[in-house]
Amino acid sequence: MADGIYNLDPSLDATKDQLLFDNGEHRVVYLGTQGSGRGDVEVNSYLIIDSGKGLLVDPGGYNVFPKVIANISKYIHPSNVQYIYMCHQDPDVAGSIPIWRKMTKAKLVVHWLWVRFLPHFGFEEVESVAIALPDEGDSIRLGSCSIQFIPAHYLHSPGHFSVYDPVSRFLFTGDIGINMLERPQIVYDNLEAHLSNMRTLHERLMPSSKALVKWVQRVRRMEIEAILPQHGAIVTKDQINRFLSFLEGLRCGVDKE
Repeated sequence: MADGIYNLDPSLDATKDQLLFDNGEHRVVYLGTQGSGRGDVEVNSYLIIDSGKGLLVDPGGYNVFPKVIANISKYIHPSNVQYIYMCHQDPDVAGSIPIWRKMTKAKLVVHWLWVRFLPHFGFEEVESVAIALPDEGDSIRLGSCSIQFIPAHYLHSPGHFSVYDPVSRFLFTGDIGINMLERPQIVYDNLEAHLSNMRTLHERLMPSSKALVKWVQRVRRMEIEAILPQHGAIVTKDQINRFLSFLEGLRCGVDKE
């Protein structure tokens, strides 16, 4: 276990910001983005902080922006958000990006495919705004740590990465692990009870079992404390092996027939 305090209790209130990891210099915050009550697709947005600088992981849509920026302000000034990562261009992930660009000079970290989509968010001179990640992945410096971008292409975006924080050993997986919860929940208390619903979603959204198995094989070699998806709840260390085995057994997209 990494040096630091983990807060991964299933009883955490998903409608409020929660400090999930803290070692003094390095923190990971869930930004309280569930529980809108509007019936829209719920999104989990996270903030990784090191030495006072922040990486916002999947900032969410237009409607969650006020809550996200208010909760970030409890931990760092929004101007200290150094990077914003969006795993793909869908509005639930990136709908608030134009507002963020007015609030901060943060760089947008995206797969190279999505750089040419940025003008549709109202950006000009995108080369000065974006950090374009190559297919094989890369890392960026955040404070004193190096955040890693692990290839997860076609899951479900053709240019998709999982984000690995080597200090907390959290893996942020975007749509891998997607689940539409009946009630707000940050951490699974019983993963098994959710696998049937997750199966249906993954079989529809993930185009290829081959891509999913390739990702699982890569992830099994990593040291991971928790898996943090964009939709659904956090998979804790004691549940990770079951979760990965579940993914390996799926027949998704074109492989389902």
